[in-house]
Amino acid sequence: MLCSPVISNVLVTKTLVEGGSGLNVLSIETFDRLQVLYDQLQPTKTFSGVTDSSSTPIGQIRNPITFGQRDNYRTELIDFIVAHICLLYNAILGYPALAKVTAMTHHGYNVLKMPRNRDIITIACEEKEAVCSLVRPY
Repeated sequence: MLCSPVISNVLVTKTLVEGGSGLNVLSIETFDRLQVLYDQLQPTKTFSGVTDSSSTPIGQIRNPITFGQRDNYRTELIDFIVAHICLLYNAILGYPALAKVTAMTHHGYNVLKMPRNRDIITIACEEKEAVCSLVRPY
């Protein structure tokens, strides 16, 4: 599923929601767009499973991420690993992010749902962009 959350006040399109992944990853290009200083990055460990080999990230950062619209939204602080990896996506939201916002994916309806107070936030995922990402070559 692809969606467009707001990370550090920047709309990040082509964000892959992957509940089976144990990582939240930002590409270096997306990190640069967020205009966060590099000295705010914290050290982190090497990881594998996103590319064919293991990757050494440049660091880890905790950023606010917002889902929803102006009248019904939810913001949480999420830890992201920032790495030089070739992705079709600007960011990957794995299980840690989904657990933090208690979100559920519904692949049949292509939506992401999460609670907020007494309401439910329903985010329609981007079907057209997902198909285009699969068609585009590396």
